[in-house]
Parts: sequence; structure tokens; C-alpha cells
Amino acid sequence: MRSIYKLLVLSAVLTVTACADRVEVPPAHVGKILTKNGYKPETVPPSKFRLDMCIFYCDKLVTLAIADFGHMEKFKLFMPKDQLNMSFDVRMTGAINNEAIDNIFDRIPPVKNNISVKNVYNTYAQPVIRDVVRRVVAKYSINEIASSRESLSRELFQEVTVALQGTPIEIKRLGLADVQFPKVITEAKERAAERRELIEQEKAQFEIQKIQMERDLEREKMNRAIAREKAIGQKEVNDLLAKSVTDKYLAYRTLEVLDKMAESQNKVFLPVEALGTIGLQQAVFSDEMKRVAHKDH
Repeated sequence: MRSIYKLLVLSAVLTVTACADRVEVPPAHVGKILTKNGYKPETVPPSKFRLDMCIFYCDKLVTLAIADFGHMEKFKLFMPKDQLNMSFDVRMTGAINNEAIDNIFDRIPPVKNNISVKNVYNTYAQPVIRDVVRRVVAKYSINEIASSRESLSRELFQEVTVALQGTPIEIKRLGLADVQFPKVITEAKERAAERRELIEQEKAQFEIQKIQMERDLEREKMNRAIAREKAIGQKEVNDLLAKSVTDKYLAYRTLEVLDKMAESQNKVFLPVEALGTIGLQQAVFSDEMKRVAHKDH
């Protein structure tokens, strides 16, 4: 009987040894061995190993992800200053606080030998973040949020960071995203944008007309300057002729005209008294003007 008992014990030990589990702590995780008396104090880094042999109670490996994680919270918030609802997202990057790892293992129950980051976040961070975001955003009007989203995101990050101190979650980045303004605000902004566009178009058209008018004005100034120079030149010619055509010169030219008339077949005889008339002198003067002008050209 004693030998049979020894054989049974040896068989049980061999069976347990053969069934000792091989386990793994994957990258970006830490693990702890859960015994019948609770977790062992040491934290297991990423590795592969075999659990201790067991007879009545077998140890378990419980893992916890410690990699950075991304998360998004959706909000629909009533804005007191505008008496309107506004929807927006808050996107963040977070991580597990290494100093709180032991506390997480002690307080968060594992599911299938794993403590998920989502469970840790929902337990410690989500209520705090949602409360802080609502409190900070509600201080502003919708127009203030639209014009200063970056500064508001910085304020939210600072406020959330302070509020999460002492918790297992720390936030590395946080900001507003996908802000959905109320329809009445959006339509008002669109109308304002249309008005600005019309004003810009009118300004552009005014500038074009201004340039055209300035060009026309310069052209008129140039034409007046040309006409003025022509008038001055003609006056100078007239003054020169008036000074140069004396009585003796007119008499001389009168003889030349009579001489030409005598040679012409179309002869016209005038009384001697008519030779000194104003009409004949005017004819001689006009002929002289044409001759001088032709010479100038």
C-alpha cells in the first residue's frame, strides 16, 4: 500500500510538472504573478517564462499595457452665454503613470488575466476629464471659442493635467477637435463671410476704376499740355510775323503780287487808288503768312 501511495504521488508531481504553463509579458506591458495569497511584489518586465509548478492552486500571470494610448471624448454642451448647444471632441494622448502600477494591480480586477488601459482610463481619468472640460469650455462664448481654439486647448491641457495629478493616468497631449457650431451661428458666419467677399470685390472694382480715372486724367493733362504748347508756338509765329511785316515790306510784296498778276492770264485791272486799300493789304499779308508757314514746314 505504501509503495502504491508513493507511485500515485510521483505520478501527480510528474503530471503537474508537465502541465506548468508557459507565459509571456509582451512588449509595452508589465506583469505580476497572482498567487493564492495575492500578487507577488515584483513587477515582471516583457519576457517569456514558465510559471511555478502547482498541485492544488496554480499561479496566474496578469498583464497591464503601459504604452501611450490615444483617446477621444465627445461632448454636446449647453453654452450659457449663448443659450445654445455646441458639439465638439476632445482628443488626447495619455499613458499609465509608472508610479501607480502597483496601485492599479491592487485595485483594478483583471479580465482574462489582463488589465486594460481602457478600464484604468474609465475608472480614474474619464470622469475627471469630462468635468474639467465642461467647466472650462462653458466659461466662454461660442465666438470666443471660434477665435481662440488653440489657447483654449492649452488651457484645457493645463487644467486636466492638474486635475489628474495623483491618479494612474497622465495626459501628454490634449486639444479641441471637430467643433460643430450651432446652425444659427454657422449661417451667421457664412453671411458675414459673404458680406466680406462682396466688400472685397467692391474695393477691387473701385481700385480698377480709380486707376482708369487716373489714367484718363493724365491723358487729359497731356492733351492740354500739347494744346498749350501749340498755342504758344502759334502765338510766337504770329508775333514774329507781325514784327517782321513792315509797311515797306508790304509795299515790296505788293509790287511782287502785281507783277505776278500781270503775268497771269486771268488779269484783273484795279484802280490805282485800290492798291492801298485794306483788302489788298490783307491779301498780301495772308499770302506772306502762307509763304512763311510753308517755309517752316
